[in-house]
Amino acid sequence: MMNTPKLDLHGLPHEDVTDAVHTFINESWEAAEVHIVTGHSRRMKHIVKEVLAMYDVEIEDGDPRNPGYLRILK
Repeated sequence: MMNTPKLDLHGLPHEDVTDAVHTFINESWEAAEVHIVTGHSRRMKHIVKEVLAMYDVEIEDGDPRNPGYLRILK
């Protein structure tokens, strides 16, 4: 089984998030599911969701035990 591609945004300045997410999504487009680790920052999640709105993807919050990431399904 192949690992789910993951982008960890911990420590990345907010102003660099948009480019990082675009690059990650484009580089991992063939994967059916990817994860983006945002931590618990509402601002970070908002920035990521704004970028993902440009793509035809489904966005889900992580899981109840670990809400610090987003699942992106294509």
